[in-house]
Amino acid sequence: MKLSNILTLSLFSFAGSSFATIDITDNFSVSGFGSTSVTKSNNATPLFVHREITDNSCYDCDTTFGLQADWLITDDINASVQVVKRPQDNWSDPELEWAYLAYQDDNLTFKGGRLRIPLFLASEYYYVGQAYTWSRPPQEVYDSLLGFTFFDGLSARWQADISDDTAVTVSPYYGFERDNTTEVGPDKITFDTERVAGISMDVSGFNYRIHAGFMHTQFEMTPLMAPSIDKLNIYTLGVEYSLDDWLFMTEMQTDSTQTNWYLSGAYNIGDFTPYLVYGESHHRRKSNSLTAGVRYDITYSISLNAEWQGVYMTNENYEQFNTGQFVRPPKLVGEDKDVQLYTLMINFVF
Repeated sequence: MKLSNILTLSLFSFAGSSFATIDITDNFSVSGFGSTSVTKSNNATPLFVHREITDNSCYDCDTTFGLQADWLITDDINASVQVVKRPQDNWSDPELEWAYLAYQDDNLTFKGGRLRIPLFLASEYYYVGQAYTWSRPPQEVYDSLLGFTFFDGLSARWQADISDDTAVTVSPYYGFERDNTTEVGPDKITFDTERVAGISMDVSGFNYRIHAGFMHTQFEMTPLMAPSIDKLNIYTLGVEYSLDDWLFMTEMQTDSTQTNWYLSGAYNIGDFTPYLVYGESHHRRKSNSLTAGVRYDITYSISLNAEWQGVYMTNENYEQFNTGQFVRPPKLVGEDKDVQLYTLMINFVF
């Protein structure tokens, strides 16, 4: 699959629909996606939020499966529901990732219900592994919210063409009060979120997309962590650009507790796409990583990734019991500060 096609598919998914569908009727369709892997590291400390990969071979650390239903009620009103078995979920307890009613009037679209937080380039298709080049979106940026991906509330989207090949999309949103609970290693943390408010903006053309996001949230955390933070402003900026057989992506996320970024490059050679990713995390998590892999497109809807990743931290940060990309400090359990990770992953859509 050409990298320009991957970018096109990503933009299509960003518009709110999967790129493989089964038409049940003229106005009702169902689509699905999934990923699974065999993965292993050389460190016994669990690596990555909600995946917790160790030096034991793991066959379900990345397993994801989702179903999406889209109903075009009228020419102006549509509904969409997406249920996902995420890596951290049991098969018997998947997550309702979005469920909304949307109304479109010319260049304006209004949505209400459960919506995806639009902070990152891959937010709308985060769980659709077929839509991006790597095995996993870079953890430095995409794990920065501890796995929170949706909110319950309202959003508006204004989209307009500002030239023959450039479109602009602006989307403010507001989320209502909600309790969010997540598990980070042995700890269960609950965020009593009083409100979420933000805005995202995209500028896109035939072979590029620029995404900027801002989110303000006010919350109480149980149990309290040190330091206790009850307000947070999060800023993001991302760019993806394709040139012939090259695809480049970079993103940055920053708030008062952390700053994270990555840079990715990929080159398409027929059905094969080798890629490199470098990322860094600062402040709350302190680490850097290098990823090398190759994606093989078996068909248009099935792909295979073989990937190596090294994650590192300095001796100083290790001695200070920093977690880096682990879910607990490796020094706490007497493990090495660095880790080598090996992954063989298959992705599919239908």
